[in-house]
Amino acid sequence: MVAKENTPLRIVHVIQTLSPRFGGPATVLKSLAKEQSMVGHKVTILTTNLDYPKGVLPYKERNQIHGSLAEVKYLPSEIHFGSFSTGIVRALNQYIKQIDILHVWCLYRFPQTYSCYFARKNGLPYIIRPCGALEPFLYKQSAVSLPLKRIYEWCFEWPNLRKAAAINCVTEQEAKNLPRFISRKKVFVLGNGIDWDHYKELPPKGAFRNQIGLGNTPLVLFLGRINVKKGLDLLVPAFARVLAKRPEVHLAIVGPDNDGYGAKVRQWCREQGVADKVFFVDHLGPEEVKQAYVDADVFVLSSYTENFGMTVVEAMACGCPVVISDQVNIWREVQDAGAGLVVGLDPSEISVAICQLLADKEIAKSMGTRGRVAAKERYAWPRIVDQITQIYRRLIAENAAGNRPDGS
Repeated sequence: MVAKENTPLRIVHVIQTLSPRFGGPATVLKSLAKEQSMVGHKVTILTTNLDYPKGVLPYKERNQIHGSLAEVKYLPSEIHFGSFSTGIVRALNQYIKQIDILHVWCLYRFPQTYSCYFARKNGLPYIIRPCGALEPFLYKQSAVSLPLKRIYEWCFEWPNLRKAAAINCVTEQEAKNLPRFISRKKVFVLGNGIDWDHYKELPPKGAFRNQIGLGNTPLVLFLGRINVKKGLDLLVPAFARVLAKRPEVHLAIVGPDNDGYGAKVRQWCREQGVADKVFFVDHLGPEEVKQAYVDADVFVLSSYTENFGMTVVEAMACGCPVVISDQVNIWREVQDAGAGLVVGLDPSEISVAICQLLADKEIAKSMGTRGRVAAKERYAWPRIVDQITQIYRRLIAENAAGNRPDGS
């Protein structure tokens, strides 16, 4: 079937889990699905009931994303490792006549791997969004399991990537990091979006500070998963250098500790003598997250790799100036917008940037203002949804005509 212009599309997204602890992809997908349904498309998310990294989500098998007609179908995961789920197989067979295009999020898990195979078998166009899974840094971190990963790629993921109608990268840098065998003709770059209505009105300062027991002293914020790639081993010694100059400053490390990595971070805080100046806060809800950004004087993300950096855009939307590493793939956009400072993977550089923003409130305020404007103009959903809808229609038409960008 060829979807005519302005005809609502039947879109099915597939992802391993929508657990809030899964991080950015789950949050972004729910937001995108909501926005797509609000402009009239029929949108379904197929996922498992897996709560990352273990357990199950306390949700009904089917529900709708709040404030929209987008439907989520949670299927049982029989084996947590790899998210194996026979329910995914049955659901795809059930939805086959209700799919114009399949949008697959992330790699290396059964729901995504099987969905790509299913799409090819049934002649459906599908898009793969790697969500940073192909970043070089991650290969270094998986050195022990790398042989198994290579076998899995050779058998499953490389064919899936080669035969995809398109590959959706969120930054130009992520596109540059893709394996060379992927035809550049089938790659498109379209970033993540935010629901600007959520940020249009910001709360007054104070609630997050009250929650952690902090007064009006300067606050540096890290918000994200407590994970090896986030550069917390750089941030802690950087913060120690900040305290040497500004002993009144505090640091809040906010986010879920899925892998037990937080114990190392706490140990580094003790070794650096800053433990009494650091607040650790587990996963927060959307309104609490917004409040944390509003209450912070500086947001820091010193990641070793970040294919996008959703928390950076969220901080910008809240008017908080940012300090990010040059391995966060939207660093050029941040720099061009004048929304913050970009640093190398060096504690000294990080500390200097933090101190600069804490010392000059006018510069910090100006960066926060520019960041808020950039977040609205560049990352609000309506523009992104319109662009991706046009891409969907083109791919559906090409698939119906038997034309593919790579000639396959």
